[in-house]
Amino acid sequence: MKVDYNNIGIGALAIGFVLSINNELSLSKTTLILPFITHTECLNYLARATTQATSIEKLIAERTSYFSNFNARYYDTLCLSFSSIQYLTEMGYAQLKGDMLLKIKPFEYNVKMGTRAKKIFQSANNVSALLLDNDEKLYLNLRVQL
Repeated sequence: MKVDYNNIGIGALAIGFVLSINNELSLSKTTLILPFITHTECLNYLARATTQATSIEKLIAERTSYFSNFNARYYDTLCLSFSSIQYLTEMGYAQLKGDMLLKIKPFEYNVKMGTRAKKIFQSANNVSALLLDNDEKLYLNLRVQL
């Protein structure tokens, strides 16, 4: 039996940690966060202290296998992404303005959150750096089919 740990709590943590770094994200960028962290190997790589994600192109070239099913992961996590965004807004951590998600208060890490949350927290800087490109370039490079 496979246990799925990707729930609204994990989604809210991932989006909240990245939003705390960026302060604002377009909704299209926000929906790209969960496909990164729901892939175990990608999450482990991005959480390493020695990993410096400088561009999406470089990461895809170096770790091609992490992105072979990114489009499917995107659509598998899309509903969870929007549920997590809704949770963050209802809990007062974020606010929607047009197509932007704005940070209201920082989402802070606590060791009591567990080891998976720690990895997500450690990967947030790299995910944040990857999302600095414009939306169209990110979707094109990640081969998300709209």
